[in-house]
Amino acid sequence: QEPRVLESPEEENAGGGTTHPARLLHIYFAHGFTWLGVQTMFVYMFAYVKHAMVLPESGDEAIGQVINIAFLVLNTVGFLLPVFVLQPVSKTLGLVRTHALCIAAMAVGYAGILFWGQTPAALYAGMAVVGIGWASTVSLPFAIMSNNVDKNRMGFFMGIFNLSVVIPQLLASAVIGSFVASASDKSLVFGIASCALTVSAVLWFTIRENATNQSAAVIAPGH
Repeated sequence: QEPRVLESPEEENAGGGTTHPARLLHIYFAHGFTWLGVQTMFVYMFAYVKHAMVLPESGDEAIGQVINIAFLVLNTVGFLLPVFVLQPVSKTLGLVRTHALCIAAMAVGYAGILFWGQTPAALYAGMAVVGIGWASTVSLPFAIMSNNVDKNRMGFFMGIFNLSVVIPQLLASAVIGSFVASASDKSLVFGIASCALTVSAVLWFTIRENATNQSAAVIAPGH
């Protein structure tokens, strides 16, 4: 029969790790505000590009092209940074501090789009900055969370962790949509995103780094 709990030789001596409930709750809220801003961008980008930007051409095709390039820039930065930048930086600063700095950069990127993103080139530049936070969002929080729970109950805590993604997505779609729809200035989209990421950054900066987070490896995007 297979054992109920699979452990490496090192874990057999060290145990399954310790769960820190207060720190976990803090992480959940910090990550939740990140996703509130990110999902607002994902859902209402079309409204922003259509109503708040000056495009050389009109029509849905031109809008779609701008959005496609913007998300290409975002995802390219998000793909390259975790291994080539975030992993070495986190070994020096720690996972929590590295992620907090990336989320702060994301808030700045959203603010930049809010104030100066009325042309495609300015939007792409802003999305490159936003991509710093996106790269961290799809990699570091999972490692940070996993270092604060009993490894034998990882599935349970991962399920709760996923709620900090799903609930903000639902709020962005169901609640924020009414504000965006009624606003005459659709740049409100990035105002909300910047505020949400600012709150998230503040929460991440107030999470204490532990020894495990200081030395843990970065999880690759998509894992």
